[in-house]
Parts: sequence; C-alpha cells; structure tokens
Amino acid sequence: MKAVIVIFLLFTEIVFSQTIDGNINDYVIALNETNNHNQNKNTNQYIISHNIVKITQIGYYNQANLAIISNNANVTAQQTGNNNYMNVYKKADEINQSYIQSGNNNYISDVSFYSRGVDAMKVNQEGNNLTVFSTGSNSISKDMIINQSGNSGTIYVFNR
Repeated sequence: MKAVIVIFLLFTEIVFSQTIDGNINDYVIALNETNNHNQNKNTNQYIISHNIVKITQIGYYNQANLAIISNNANVTAQQTGNNNYMNVYKKADEINQSYIQSGNNNYISDVSFYSRGVDAMKVNQEGNNLTVFSTGSNSISKDMIINQSGNSGTIYVFNR
C-alpha cells in the first residue's frame, strides 16, 4: 500500500511539473534570444580581452612571420598573389595594425621594439615588386596609412 501511495505522489508531481501555461513557442523564442545575447556578450568580451591576429593568404609561396607582444592586439595580415612576404615584430601596450598585399613579389618589413600606448598603422600595397620598410614608432607614425600602388616601388619610414 505504501508503494502505491509513493508511486501515486510521484506521478502527480510529474504531471504538475510538466504543465506549461501559455504557448510553448514563446518559451523557446525567449530561451533562444537569451542564449544569443549571452553568446554575443561572451564573444565581444573575448575579442576585447584577447590578442587576435588574422592571417589570410591566397596564392602560392606567400609567407608571413609575425611576432606580436601586447596586452591587447588586433592585427590583420592579408596577402593575395604569389611570392609575397611580410615580417612584423611589434611590442606595444596596444596594437591595431592592418597589412594588405595584392599582387606578386611584394614585401613588408615593420619593426617596432616597444611603444607606449596604442600602435596603429595600415599598410596597403597593390601591384608587383613593391616594398615597405618601417622601423620604430612615435606620435607622428600613430594612425599612419601607407598606400602604395604600381610596380617596383620602395618606401622607407624611420621613426625615432
């Protein structure tokens, strides 16, 4: 008899615990919205608090050697074409850099051993046999944009 009463009580709890007032779709939509909000919040927090270096290479024999030392870095390196090469050695509190090479036989060398604050620069090369040498960083080179197009050109930037 006790077993029957226990089973009856368990059964009634199951029945009551599974009833939902309203439309089930409303609950599913609300749950999905909450999950999406939390996922976006987590993704944004990850991006803010981590170093991110994105390298995209399309073509043959492209090389990218990057050594980024920073508390907060967002670096994009993109090479489209053949035989493109870049080496970047950066150390700064914050680094926001963009390097884009389109064409063949292009070269970027950007070296900065230490910079206080934000180190931000963009280098865009479009053409063939183009070279950019940049060393150091200072207030003048902050937010500098170098655009080079054509064939067989070289740019030297020395920051002290």
